[in-house]
Amino acid sequence: MLPQPSFEIIGIDNIDISDRWNIHPFLSSQSSPKTRTSIKTFGLLHPPIVHKLSANQYQLICGHIRLAIFREIFVNEKDITVLVLDEKTISKTILSYILEDQLLSGTISPMEKACFFHIALNYTNTDEAAVLFSPILSQKLQPHSINKMLLLLDLEPELKIDLHNGIIGEKIALELLQLSPEDRLTLHGIIQKLELGGGKQKRLLTLSKDLALGQGKTIKELLGEFDFQDILNHPEMNHPQKTSNLLTMLQKKLFPQSNAAEEQFLKNVSRMGLPASCSISHSQSFEKNEVSVILNFHNLAEVEQRLSSIKQLIER
Repeated sequence: MLPQPSFEIIGIDNIDISDRWNIHPFLSSQSSPKTRTSIKTFGLLHPPIVHKLSANQYQLICGHIRLAIFREIFVNEKDITVLVLDEKTISKTILSYILEDQLLSGTISPMEKACFFHIALNYTNTDEAAVLFSPILSQKLQPHSINKMLLLLDLEPELKIDLHNGIIGEKIALELLQLSPEDRLTLHGIIQKLELGGGKQKRLLTLSKDLALGQGKTIKELLGEFDFQDILNHPEMNHPQKTSNLLTMLQKKLFPQSNAAEEQFLKNVSRMGLPASCSISHSQSFEKNEVSVILNFHNLAEVEQRLSSIKQLIER
Protein backbone atom coordinates (compact mmCIF):
# COMPACT_ATOMS: atom_id res chain seq x y z
CA MET A 1 0.00 0.00 0.00
CA LEU A 2 1.29 3.46 -0.92
CA PRO A 3 2.16 5.82 1.97
CA GLN A 4 -0.81 8.17 2.32
CA PRO A 5 -0.04 11.79 1.42
CA SER A 6 -1.52 14.62 3.46
CA PHE A 7 -2.40 18.25 2.85
CA GLU A 8 -0.32 20.56 5.02
CA ILE A 9 0.49 24.24 5.31
CA ILE A 10 4.24 24.76 5.13
CA GLY A 11 6.66 27.65 4.71
CA ILE A 12 7.39 28.50 1.08
CA ASP A 13 11.05 29.05 1.91
CA ASN A 14 11.28 25.47 3.17
CA ILE A 15 10.64 24.10 -0.34
CA ASP A 16 13.63 23.12 -2.48
CA ILE A 17 12.65 24.28 -5.97
CA SER A 18 15.03 22.32 -8.16
CA ASP A 19 14.38 20.73 -11.57
CA ARG A 20 15.01 17.22 -10.32
CA TRP A 21 11.36 16.21 -10.85
CA ASN A 22 10.27 19.02 -13.17
CA ILE A 23 8.63 17.85 -16.41
CA HIS A 24 8.17 21.44 -17.63
CA PRO A 25 11.71 22.84 -17.76
CA PHE A 26 10.92 24.23 -21.23
CA LEU A 27 8.12 26.44 -19.88
CA SER A 28 8.10 29.56 -17.73
CA SER A 29 5.41 31.09 -15.55
CA GLN A 30 4.86 33.67 -18.31
CA SER A 31 3.86 30.92 -20.76
CA SER A 32 0.79 29.94 -18.72
CA PRO A 33 -1.65 32.91 -18.86
CA LYS A 34 -4.70 30.75 -18.06
CA THR A 35 -3.05 29.38 -14.93
CA ARG A 36 -2.04 32.89 -13.90
CA THR A 37 -5.59 34.20 -14.31
CA SER A 38 -7.03 31.27 -12.37
CA ILE A 39 -4.63 31.66 -9.43
CA LYS A 40 -5.11 35.42 -9.35
CA THR A 41 -8.90 35.05 -9.34
CA PHE A 42 -9.52 31.94 -7.25
CA GLY A 43 -6.25 31.21 -5.49
CA LEU A 44 -4.32 27.95 -5.71
CA LEU A 45 -7.04 25.37 -6.39
CA HIS A 46 -4.49 22.74 -7.43
CA PRO A 47 -1.84 22.61 -4.69
CA PRO A 48 1.75 21.65 -5.52
CA ILE A 49 3.08 18.26 -4.43
CA VAL A 50 6.23 18.07 -2.32
CA HIS A 51 8.35 15.25 -0.91
CA LYS A 52 9.23 15.59 2.75
CA LEU A 53 12.99 15.32 3.28
CA SER A 54 13.18 16.17 6.98
CA ALA A 55 11.22 18.04 9.67
CA ASN A 56 11.28 21.39 7.84
CA GLN A 57 12.66 20.51 4.43
CA TYR A 58 10.67 19.58 1.33
CA GLN A 59 11.47 19.01 -2.31
CA LEU A 60 9.08 20.22 -4.99
CA ILE A 61 7.70 17.36 -7.08
CA CYS A 62 4.82 18.86 -9.08
CA GLY A 63 3.60 22.41 -9.59
CA HIS A 64 6.73 24.35 -10.49
CA ILE A 65 4.80 26.84 -12.61
CA ARG A 66 1.87 27.03 -10.18
CA LEU A 67 4.21 27.78 -7.29
CA ALA A 68 6.15 30.38 -9.30
CA ILE A 69 2.95 32.20 -10.25
CA PHE A 70 1.63 32.02 -6.67
CA ARG A 71 4.83 33.64 -5.38
CA GLU A 72 4.67 36.38 -8.03
CA ILE A 73 1.03 37.26 -7.27
CA PHE A 74 0.99 36.81 -3.50
CA VAL A 75 4.39 38.27 -2.66
CA ASN A 76 3.60 38.68 1.03
CA GLU A 77 2.48 35.11 1.59
CA LYS A 78 4.98 33.07 3.60
CA ASP A 79 3.02 29.82 3.78
CA ILE A 80 1.30 27.63 1.22
CA THR A 81 -0.94 24.56 1.23
CA VAL A 82 0.70 21.56 -0.42
CA LEU A 83 0.24 17.82 -0.74
CA VAL A 84 3.08 16.19 1.19
CA LEU A 85 4.50 12.80 0.27
CA ASP A 86 5.93 10.90 3.21
CA GLU A 87 9.70 10.69 3.69
CA LYS A 88 9.60 6.96 2.95
CA THR A 89 8.00 7.46 -0.47
CA ILE A 90 10.24 5.76 -3.04
CA SER A 91 11.29 7.31 -6.35
CA LYS A 92 9.09 5.10 -8.54
CA THR A 93 6.05 6.08 -6.51
CA ILE A 94 6.98 9.74 -6.84
CA LEU A 95 7.12 9.27 -10.61
CA SER A 96 3.60 7.83 -10.57
CA TYR A 97 2.36 10.88 -8.67
CA ILE A 98 3.93 13.13 -11.30
CA LEU A 99 1.95 11.45 -14.08
CA GLU A 100 -1.29 11.36 -12.12
CA ASP A 101 -0.92 15.03 -11.20
CA GLN A 102 -0.39 16.01 -14.83
CA LEU A 103 -3.39 13.96 -15.95
CA LEU A 104 -5.57 16.17 -13.74
CA SER A 105 -4.82 18.97 -16.21
CA GLY A 106 -5.75 16.87 -19.24
CA THR A 107 -3.65 14.87 -21.65
CA ILE A 108 0.13 14.71 -21.37
CA SER A 109 1.96 16.34 -24.26
CA PRO A 110 4.83 14.65 -26.12
CA MET A 111 7.27 17.10 -24.52
CA GLU A 112 5.97 16.31 -21.04
CA LYS A 113 6.39 12.60 -21.75
CA ALA A 114 9.92 13.14 -23.03
CA CYS A 115 10.89 15.10 -19.92
CA PHE A 116 9.17 12.58 -17.67
CA PHE A 117 11.02 9.60 -19.09
CA HIS A 118 14.28 11.53 -19.03
CA ILE A 119 13.78 11.81 -15.25
CA ALA A 120 12.37 8.30 -14.85
CA LEU A 121 15.39 6.61 -16.41
CA ASN A 122 17.49 7.88 -13.51
CA TYR A 123 15.58 5.41 -11.32
CA THR A 124 14.62 2.59 -13.68
CA ASN A 125 15.30 1.27 -17.20
CA THR A 126 13.21 1.51 -20.35
CA ASP A 127 11.79 -2.01 -20.04
CA GLU A 128 10.57 -1.47 -16.49
CA ALA A 129 9.39 2.07 -17.27
CA ALA A 130 7.24 0.73 -20.12
CA VAL A 131 5.58 -1.75 -17.74
CA LEU A 132 5.20 0.66 -14.81
CA PHE A 133 3.76 3.66 -16.61
CA SER A 134 1.71 2.18 -19.48
CA PRO A 135 -1.37 1.78 -17.22
CA ILE A 136 -1.21 5.38 -15.99
CA LEU A 137 -0.76 6.79 -19.50
CA SER A 138 -3.41 4.44 -20.90
CA GLN A 139 -1.18 3.53 -23.81
CA LYS A 140 0.99 0.56 -24.68
CA LEU A 141 4.58 1.66 -24.26
CA GLN A 142 7.60 -0.09 -25.74
CA PRO A 143 11.25 0.60 -24.84
CA HIS A 144 11.91 1.81 -28.41
CA SER A 145 9.00 4.26 -28.23
CA ILE A 146 10.41 5.69 -24.98
CA ASN A 147 13.82 6.12 -26.60
CA LYS A 148 12.16 7.87 -29.54
CA MET A 149 10.41 10.28 -27.15
CA LEU A 150 13.76 11.17 -25.59
CA LEU A 151 14.98 12.45 -28.97
CA LEU A 152 12.52 15.34 -28.62
CA LEU A 153 14.71 16.79 -25.89
CA ASP A 154 17.16 17.84 -28.63
CA LEU A 155 14.66 20.29 -30.14
CA GLU A 156 15.24 24.01 -29.86
CA PRO A 157 13.26 25.82 -27.10
CA GLU A 158 10.72 27.36 -29.48
CA LEU A 159 10.01 24.00 -31.11
CA LYS A 160 9.58 22.35 -27.70
CA ILE A 161 6.93 24.90 -26.79
CA ASP A 162 5.06 24.48 -30.09
CA LEU A 163 5.19 20.69 -29.75
CA HIS A 164 3.86 20.98 -26.20
CA ASN A 165 1.04 23.27 -27.35
CA GLY A 166 0.07 21.00 -30.24
CA ILE A 167 1.11 23.43 -32.98
CA ILE A 168 3.40 20.77 -34.42
CA GLY A 169 2.89 17.05 -33.99
CA GLU A 170 5.28 14.47 -32.61
CA LYS A 171 5.86 12.82 -36.02
CA ILE A 172 6.68 16.16 -37.67
CA ALA A 173 8.99 17.04 -34.76
CA LEU A 174 10.89 13.77 -35.14
CA GLU A 175 11.24 14.36 -38.89
CA LEU A 176 12.51 17.88 -38.25
CA LEU A 177 15.16 16.42 -35.94
CA GLN A 178 16.66 14.65 -38.95
CA LEU A 179 17.55 18.06 -40.44
CA SER A 180 20.28 20.48 -39.48
CA PRO A 181 19.35 23.06 -36.82
CA GLU A 182 19.39 25.83 -39.46
CA ASP A 183 17.03 23.96 -41.80
CA ARG A 184 14.81 22.93 -38.90
CA LEU A 185 14.43 26.49 -37.66
CA THR A 186 13.82 27.76 -41.20
CA LEU A 187 10.88 25.40 -41.68
CA HIS A 188 9.58 26.06 -38.18
CA GLY A 189 9.63 29.79 -38.89
CA ILE A 190 7.48 29.28 -41.99
CA ILE A 191 5.11 26.96 -40.12
CA GLN A 192 4.63 29.65 -37.49
CA LYS A 193 4.36 32.51 -39.99
CA LEU A 194 1.76 30.82 -42.19
CA GLU A 195 0.03 29.00 -39.32
CA LEU A 196 0.25 25.69 -41.18
CA GLY A 197 -1.74 22.66 -40.05
CA GLY A 198 -0.38 19.12 -39.86
CA GLY A 199 -0.99 18.09 -43.48
CA LYS A 200 0.56 21.23 -44.94
CA GLN A 201 3.48 21.02 -42.49
CA LYS A 202 4.20 17.52 -43.78
CA ARG A 203 3.97 18.59 -47.42
CA LEU A 204 6.22 21.62 -46.86
CA LEU A 205 8.78 19.44 -45.10
CA THR A 206 8.78 16.71 -47.76
CA LEU A 207 8.87 19.02 -50.79
CA SER A 208 11.53 21.30 -49.31
CA LYS A 209 13.75 18.41 -48.25
CA ASP A 210 13.52 16.61 -51.61
CA LEU A 211 14.04 19.77 -53.67
CA ALA A 212 16.98 20.96 -51.57
CA LEU A 213 18.59 17.53 -51.84
CA GLY A 214 18.09 17.45 -55.60
CA GLN A 215 19.65 20.91 -56.01
CA GLY A 216 22.49 20.26 -53.58
CA LYS A 217 21.39 23.06 -51.27
CA THR A 218 20.32 23.44 -47.69
CA ILE A 219 16.65 24.09 -47.03
CA LYS A 220 17.62 27.45 -45.58
CA GLU A 221 19.40 28.38 -48.84
CA LEU A 222 16.54 27.07 -50.96
CA LEU A 223 13.74 28.90 -49.18
CA GLY A 224 15.87 32.02 -48.95
CA GLU A 225 15.79 32.41 -52.73
CA PHE A 226 13.89 35.34 -54.21
CA ASP A 227 11.01 33.30 -55.67
CA PHE A 228 10.10 31.88 -52.29
CA GLN A 229 10.77 35.03 -50.30
CA ASP A 230 8.60 36.99 -52.73
CA ILE A 231 5.70 34.70 -51.82
CA LEU A 232 6.38 34.66 -48.08
CA ASN A 233 6.66 38.45 -47.86
CA HIS A 234 3.96 39.37 -50.37
CA PRO A 235 2.08 42.36 -48.94
CA GLU A 236 -1.34 41.49 -50.38
CA MET A 237 -1.66 37.71 -50.11
CA ASN A 238 -3.17 36.18 -46.96
CA HIS A 239 -1.77 33.09 -45.23
CA PRO A 240 -3.78 30.49 -47.22
CA GLN A 241 -2.80 32.15 -50.51
CA LYS A 242 0.87 32.25 -49.54
CA THR A 243 0.70 28.61 -48.46
CA SER A 244 -0.91 27.51 -51.72
CA ASN A 245 1.56 29.45 -53.87
CA LEU A 246 4.56 28.29 -51.86
CA LEU A 247 3.64 24.61 -52.05
CA THR A 248 2.74 24.90 -55.73
CA MET A 249 6.09 26.47 -56.55
CA LEU A 250 7.96 23.79 -54.61
CA GLN A 251 5.99 21.13 -56.49
CA LYS A 252 6.74 22.71 -59.88
CA LYS A 253 10.44 23.05 -59.17
CA LEU A 254 10.65 19.48 -57.87
CA PHE A 255 8.75 17.95 -60.82
CA PRO A 256 9.33 20.31 -63.78
CA GLN A 257 8.48 17.72 -66.49
CA SER A 258 5.24 16.71 -64.83
CA ASN A 259 4.21 20.31 -64.40
CA ALA A 260 5.08 21.14 -68.01
CA ALA A 261 2.89 18.24 -69.10
CA GLU A 262 0.11 19.48 -66.82
CA GLU A 263 0.27 22.97 -68.29
CA GLN A 264 0.18 21.63 -71.85
CA PHE A 265 -2.74 19.34 -71.00
CA LEU A 266 -4.74 22.27 -69.60
CA LYS A 267 -4.01 24.34 -72.70
CA ASN A 268 -5.22 21.53 -74.95
CA VAL A 269 -8.42 21.10 -72.94
CA SER A 270 -9.00 24.85 -72.92
CA ARG A 271 -8.81 24.99 -76.73
CA MET A 272 -11.63 22.44 -76.99
CA GLY A 273 -14.16 24.97 -75.74
CA LEU A 274 -16.01 22.44 -73.60
CA PRO A 275 -19.27 23.47 -71.92
CA ALA A 276 -19.25 24.04 -68.16
CA SER A 277 -21.04 20.71 -67.62
CA CYS A 278 -18.12 18.76 -69.11
CA SER A 279 -14.59 18.22 -67.82
CA ILE A 280 -11.58 16.10 -68.79
CA SER A 281 -8.96 14.67 -66.47
CA HIS A 282 -5.77 12.68 -67.06
CA SER A 283 -4.34 9.66 -65.25
CA GLN A 284 -2.27 10.22 -62.15
CA SER A 285 1.14 11.67 -63.06
CA PHE A 286 0.34 10.92 -66.73
CA GLU A 287 1.17 7.26 -66.15
CA LYS A 288 -1.27 6.30 -68.91
CA ASN A 289 -2.42 8.05 -72.08
CA GLU A 290 -6.05 7.52 -71.15
CA VAL A 291 -8.23 10.46 -70.17
CA SER A 292 -11.58 10.59 -68.39
CA VAL A 293 -14.52 12.69 -69.55
CA ILE A 294 -17.02 13.75 -66.89
CA LEU A 295 -20.50 14.92 -67.91
CA ASN A 296 -22.66 16.61 -65.29
CA PHE A 297 -26.46 16.39 -65.47
CA HIS A 298 -29.14 18.13 -63.43
CA ASN A 299 -30.74 14.87 -62.38
CA LEU A 300 -31.17 11.19 -63.26
CA ALA A 301 -34.10 11.91 -65.53
CA GLU A 302 -31.89 14.03 -67.79
CA VAL A 303 -29.37 11.19 -67.97
CA GLU A 304 -32.12 8.82 -69.08
CA GLN A 305 -33.23 11.30 -71.75
CA ARG A 306 -29.72 11.59 -73.18
CA LEU A 307 -28.67 7.98 -72.66
CA SER A 308 -29.19 6.89 -76.26
CA SER A 309 -27.02 9.75 -77.54
CA ILE A 310 -24.31 8.88 -75.00
CA LYS A 311 -24.37 5.23 -76.07
CA GLN A 312 -24.01 6.19 -79.73
CA LEU A 313 -20.93 8.29 -78.91
CA ILE A 314 -19.35 5.47 -76.90
CA GLU A 315 -20.00 2.86 -79.60
CA ARG A 316 -18.40 4.85 -82.42
